[in-house]
Amino acid sequence: MYLVDNLDAKYSGLVGELHQSGVLSRAERDAISSELMSFTQNEMLLSTLHRKTTDQFGKFLDALDNTGQQRVRNRISGRAGQLLDQTN
Repeated sequence: MYLVDNLDAKYSGLVGELHQSGVLSRAERDAISSELMSFTQNEMLLSTLHRKTTDQFGKFLDALDNTGQQRVRNRISGRAGQLLDQTN
């Protein structure tokens, strides 16, 4: 539920970034982008990502960084805790 509520698939360029990196096909990109509501785009994107490989999920995490969504990436990957541990 966190991702559906906090992901920005609609305005951040995330869907385009995922298409460029080969995670999403053109058809998947178009289907997700055609949804009018952010919530629905997020749900559709997450449903599509669920069927992807581990490597593609890593590209999704990188795309979050590239589209200014580091906070979301940190939350779902546990990276924030790792960064805090390294600074202490």
